[in-house]
Amino acid sequence: MANQEHKTVRARNVVRLLSAALLLSVASVHSPRGLAATSWKFIVTGDSRGSDNGVNTPILTEIAAEIVNQGAEFVVFPGDLVNGYTTPAILESQLTHWRNIMQPVYDAGIGVYAVRGNHDLGSEAAWNNVFSGAYALPGNGPAGEENFTYSVAHRNALVLGLDQYFATHRVNQSWVDAQLAANTLPHVFTFGHEPAFQAQHTDCLDDYVANRDAFWASLGDAGGRTYFAGHDHFYDHARVNDGDGDPDNDLHQYIVGTAGAPLRDWSPPYNGANSGMSVEQQYHAKQYGYVLVEIDGLDVTLTWMERTGAGIYTAREAWSYTAVPEPSTLLTIAIAGAPLVLLRRRTR
Repeated sequence: MANQEHKTVRARNVVRLLSAALLLSVASVHSPRGLAATSWKFIVTGDSRGSDNGVNTPILTEIAAEIVNQGAEFVVFPGDLVNGYTTPAILESQLTHWRNIMQPVYDAGIGVYAVRGNHDLGSEAAWNNVFSGAYALPGNGPAGEENFTYSVAHRNALVLGLDQYFATHRVNQSWVDAQLAANTLPHVFTFGHEPAFQAQHTDCLDDYVANRDAFWASLGDAGGRTYFAGHDHFYDHARVNDGDGDPDNDLHQYIVGTAGAPLRDWSPPYNGANSGMSVEQQYHAKQYGYVLVEIDGLDVTLTWMERTGAGIYTAREAWSYTAVPEPSTLLTIAIAGAPLVLLRRRTR
């Protein structure tokens, strides 16, 4: 069985490699700039709770300005927007305050995609009241999770925002599977509040190991390379080594709980339930900031932008990879008739 699975994965890799090469050929023929025409960026940051009506207003204000100044096309915010843990009326007031601080981002026409953290719980109505009308989140999630779990197709990327509290410490895997199965875009980005692999907080997705492993495998099988989370109040970039000897198909966990919540001390080991995988720290910082994600065709660069002074954010760490599209891009053969070009293998 193991040999058969290995052959299946290897065959899938070959098909993806060929499809990616064909896609590049088509792009060079039909677009003056090829896939470079899809150059764009987005930002990741989360955990902005603080003492000013539930929010760290100074830090979140700075980051909102950075989102606009960077020319990001959207921001993903993996939870703990506010302190919460209070009455529905106070929670709604806090969430409204958070939204007001982010108003310059909304005014710039930049998408704001948030999911709940554990501090944002207590009233689904409060969340829906704040994120409604012009501020509504996509309503395409699974039944009962609309405005909480959702997907966004943006340019050449699929983005999944995953609530993890309808089933605590778990995602709606059947919905995730359906979204990934239907996807034809080369980039897949996912975010939720809790890390998939434990860092400081012991409550995370590994509380349900089988569910976490199914989720992680689904991302890898779909060509995903990253998962964004918060919950822990620091920046931590880790490679999750699956042990197959190929670092170019490993997923990377980004904990970006750096938008204003009280910063915490922590260092490895990652001593949760890792299912035989090795979680290897790439970079860590106890500081506020955000991750800038830049997409240029199939190329992706993620840069940790660290707060080095009041309103000053400086690049401190960067990691890049190249995505390989799904086999469905082989449909472009009928259009192109272009010669095969070589692309280095990068995904599972």
